[in-house]
Amino acid sequence: MSKTINQFKLKSLNIAVLATALLIGLPAHAADKARITASTDVKPVATLSAQESQALSLAAGRILLHADRARLAIAGEDKEAALGEINQGLTLVKVIQNAMPKYKVITKIEAGDVTYNADDEVSRRFVAIFDEQYIEDVIEPVIQSKKKAKVQNTAKPGDGKAAAKEGAKQIIAPLEDFTMWRHSSMKLNIALAAHALDLAKTELDKGKNSNADLALALLQSNGVMFELHEMEMPLVEAADNLKLAELEVSEGKSEEARLTLKLASDDLKKYERITGESRAKEVRELHQKIDKLSESLAKGDGSKSTLEKTKKEIASYWDHVRKWFK
Repeated sequence: MSKTINQFKLKSLNIAVLATALLIGLPAHAADKARITASTDVKPVATLSAQESQALSLAAGRILLHADRARLAIAGEDKEAALGEINQGLTLVKVIQNAMPKYKVITKIEAGDVTYNADDEVSRRFVAIFDEQYIEDVIEPVIQSKKKAKVQNTAKPGDGKAAAKEGAKQIIAPLEDFTMWRHSSMKLNIALAAHALDLAKTELDKGKNSNADLALALLQSNGVMFELHEMEMPLVEAADNLKLAELEVSEGKSEEARLTLKLASDDLKKYERITGESRAKEVRELHQKIDKLSESLAKGDGSKSTLEKTKKEIASYWDHVRKWFK
């Protein structure tokens, strides 16, 4: 037994030495060549319009409505009503399955002179019941905070209303805001919904109401996925500061607008550092334009026509930034 093991070790060692010798003797490009390669390409076969996506979401939401009604009917020992609700839910499952966008998945795997190819057509498993992303608007709170801070920073204890009013006229830098981007969604696992409704129907036909109710409860608990994402983004803050600067220019507050534009430019510089190379150049060009506009505000004549032109320019920058959210 011991002899066999030693022979095996010796053979393994010889193989390892031989393999090393071969690698040393072969050109670098031959040794580095991949033994196996794989690639996957996903192409949409059909896509949905915004109206069709909305209809799909409505259908998914009503599946949950029928599941809830079915559970209430089961609790009331009304088998016929429960089956009616489940059948309605199953009809909606078929509607969704027929309408769901399809994708063609092309897979290729190669090793030596052997090649594997496969084409599959698949559809999404989850249907969004709602999917919202929004930016919390903090412009008005920022304005109110600035007004309050102006009085607090300039008026002293014991000063009268006149002193506070005079202090409100002085310029201070805009306050930092904490604008948030939020994305929330509720999705239905359509495959699980189909299975749960089928199981509930089968169990009801057997007279096992409690099992049917458990199947529907599974649909409600495991078939629905909630997601909430939120983050503080320099791009969001840049958009907010540009909108605030536009408002300040319309009120003739050139110096305040200049300082707010500087904040917007700083936000874009932060965004430039975290975005991809293809967009970084565009972001850099925009914050350079904002810097020039900020300088021109300091040197401007403050006339109505000049401010109106500046306001339109800031509005165009804001539109530009908002497009980057898509």
